Amino acid sequence: MALIKNNLLFLFFIGAIISSFAQDNPEKSIAETTKTEIKVGAKVGYSLGNLTSRTENVYTEDYESVSGIDFGLTFEFKLTELISMQTELNYTQRGGLRNGLQPVTGNELSEQLNMFFPFVGLPAITNENPLYASFDSESDLQYLEVPALVKFSWGDNLRFSAAIGPYVGILLKATQITSGTSQFFLDSEGTNPVFVPGPDGQPPYTTLPAQSLEAKTNIKDDLKTVNFGGTFAIGISKKLSDTGELFFDARASYGFNSIQIKDEYGESNIGGVILSLGYAHTLQ
Repeated sequence: MALIKNNLLFLFFIGAIISSFAQDNPEKSIAETTKTEIKVGAKVGYSLGNLTSRTENVYTEDYESVSGIDFGLTFEFKLTELISMQTELNYTQRGGLRNGLQPVTGNELSEQLNMFFPFVGLPAITNENPLYASFDSESDLQYLEVPALVKFSWGDNLRFSAAIGPYVGILLKATQITSGTSQFFLDSEGTNPVFVPGPDGQPPYTTLPAQSLEAKTNIKDDLKTVNFGGTFAIGISKKLSDTGELFFDARASYGFNSIQIKDEYGESNIGGVILSLGYAHTLQ
């Protein structure tokens, strides 16, 4: 996800150059001013989102990209032949996927072990000292995003565009989906399996058998409701009639604030790449 962040910073830089060019040519901008036009459109697309860890934390490391859907409405207000303002109302899926050995948050097993571990000289299981297991974990985050973009367009029947601006995202749903069966371990290397006492609480101790980790957990209360970020988009559109056009949009976005509420679970940013196809209609 660091690559997405670096690309987004580069795209912001390019957008700033375009904006500067427009400001350095005021006579041309004035000459190209047209009557205000309003375009209303709808789009649907494919999103590739990810979580980027801002700190070294066992709960936020090693997440890979996860695919999803993105759809929404667009509203474009044409200011000049070159410049317009565009706002949108989008539903988008974000998140990340992590497979293999990873920490397990506090659960019923942790509580049971904490009644036994102090008697054998082992530290209690906590969020700072978790158990580990090998399983698949997916963070499914669903947002309502509203970007405010400055859009630069050029061309006639076939128009090209570049847009840049901030967005605000509202968290609609957050689910942690886990799957797989695994032993539990006391260490992040998976070398010390969890052991349990006999029926009377005395030795001999036996290794805890593999357990199922199939679960869907609502984690919305663990995450911030509002996310702020930046978006850069490039696109191409083709006129179908005097008022209708088909457009393709490719964009990258990155959230500026950490999404976690509790620091003990680390700090992560969300971002992604979205490819969309849509239709826009010019209101006369």
